[in-house]
Amino acid sequence: MEEQSNIQLHFDVLSCRALLSCEGKDYVLPDTYASKEAAQVAAQKFAFEKLGMKSRQARNPSDLAIWLR
Repeated sequence: MEEQSNIQLHFDVLSCRALLSCEGKDYVLPDTYASKEAAQVAAQKFAFEKLGMKSRQARNPSDLAIWLR
């Protein structure tokens, strides 16, 4: 059975910054985003490319489930 990671995105509407929480670690995404949807797309791409989710859970960044908080 394939293990699922709990990936959460915290988006601050005042600063337009995003914090990604994955496997007990927090990552501040480097850019600012116009909306939480744009931040979600960036978070999916970050998790897919930088955190190694490519081989474990998804074939494309859009396949990753990210919980918006």
